[in-house]
Amino acid sequence: MHTHAITKESFILPKLKFKYKSPVQTDRFTFYDVRFYPYAGTADDEPIFAVVAQKKVNIYRLSPRPSQFLTTLHELVDQQETDDPNSPGLNSCSWCYIDPQKPLIALAGGSGQLKIIDALEGDLFTTLIGHGHGGINDIATHPLYPWIVVTASMDKSLRIWDLRRHASRHESPTIIICGQATGHCEGVLTVSWHASGRYLVTGGHDQRICVWTVPDLSDDSPFWREISPEHRKRSSHDVFTLYYPHFVSSAVHSNFVDCARFFGDLIISKAANEDKIVLWKVTGFDSRQTPPSSTTAPKIEEYLDTRNGFIRTVTTRDDGIVDVDIAEEYEGQPLYERLLEFETPKVEQFYLRFGLLLPSLAHPKLHPVLAFANATSELRFWDLERLALGHAGGLDEPKNPQPRKKHKGVAQPIRPQDRLTRTNGTPQSTNKESSPASVRSNPSSGARPRQSSTEATSEMSDAHNVPQFPSRDRERYPIHDADTPLKPHAKVSLMELQFKNHAHFNARAADWSPCGKWCIVVGESARSTATGVEGIGGFAILHRWD
Repeated sequence: MHTHAITKESFILPKLKFKYKSPVQTDRFTFYDVRFYPYAGTADDEPIFAVVAQKKVNIYRLSPRPSQFLTTLHELVDQQETDDPNSPGLNSCSWCYIDPQKPLIALAGGSGQLKIIDALEGDLFTTLIGHGHGGINDIATHPLYPWIVVTASMDKSLRIWDLRRHASRHESPTIIICGQATGHCEGVLTVSWHASGRYLVTGGHDQRICVWTVPDLSDDSPFWREISPEHRKRSSHDVFTLYYPHFVSSAVHSNFVDCARFFGDLIISKAANEDKIVLWKVTGFDSRQTPPSSTTAPKIEEYLDTRNGFIRTVTTRDDGIVDVDIAEEYEGQPLYERLLEFETPKVEQFYLRFGLLLPSLAHPKLHPVLAFANATSELRFWDLERLALGHAGGLDEPKNPQPRKKHKGVAQPIRPQDRLTRTNGTPQSTNKESSPASVRSNPSSGARPRQSSTEATSEMSDAHNVPQFPSRDRERYPIHDADTPLKPHAKVSLMELQFKNHAHFNARAADWSPCGKWCIVVGESARSTATGVEGIGGFAILHRWD
């Protein structure tokens, strides 16, 4: 059980507070990405965030003071993208640093270049080249080492970069390449780190999701000696390559996989035109264990739609022959398991990315919350903690509930869960059928220790420690059926961002401030005209806990 008290306030979800629309434009005006500065610690009442448009990046500061609510710190135009009308422009960003006193922001897009900006001065810090003519679709910063970032590209590969090497003549800033057609066979659209920093999850145009096992990148890791110039066999520009992921599947989704994130040891992902977000787990994946050897990564049987190296074990015979087999405890088990689906209608387009709020060391009491906005001006929220608990802390109960009148001699209806309780004599709060195990992940994730399914069942069983709330949430949001998409806990209309009040606002990305008070959604609203396309880029700022 968790020691902190359950309060109504913790279940409150954000509401629209502010909207921004760019001037009407006809050339590449979409706002594709938004990222809050993640390194502020607890003193983040005035969070910083960056918004990436196709030709520029803007950096803002928020404040709870009405007179200084939104301050523009930098408006940085990318002249290269502006001057090239054939470039699709910028699409992604991620905060990083080498010196914690000098925040950097990594930008990328159709050029395939990784551009690092000095966020304080607004100057270009460095430009890194490696993907060639393959555009970059996503960037993610290492959760433990903020000078390491990974990029996902249309050239079918990932590149992991060490920004400390940006000016070195003898050390390539690219330290690892993942794939090059042996993981994804088409362009990679999304990439995200596991909280341990030892795994990456990716998705792409080929409908595949891959999980990659990454070397230890701590300063004292033997990895750095292995890639040092004096130990490279041919040249200092040789790059360590991970050819094979430990898990690859084209069965989880049936279209372009454009967003995937770890939720503890579980994965949340979505694809275009499926009208749902999926929570699922890779069988055998446990970040508490030593990362698996590259020997167990699947290298053959590419005709299979799913291959899983996390369930394999390596044995060496007396004569030195190495055997790779399925571990006994996983014999007969599925290679992955779908746990929950979240209802997201009207997502025919691709490259629409959700935002996932997770607890942190600075904010350990936050509920994990999923935010996603579709192509028709609607933002949806799911409180994953609320799903696990089965109630909203009394938040959605009427302030003055009227007692139900009972008529003597008239039979009263029995709810299904009450019928079960009366039949087996077990109090409802200890009924394991209502355990929220399906939405728990692994405690090693850094996403707060409410993740193990055994812990989840235990929490529900400790009835004397849990406030007794009405159980209507279990009826509204059933978590026992992995094939029935769950409706959102809250919806917010974004119609005020529509262009000329009739073109839908097409949301491209969402992100949360580390404190969980702020959520921002970015995108565009456009319409076709006789001469082309005109429209606006825009973003919505939502807030809670005044």
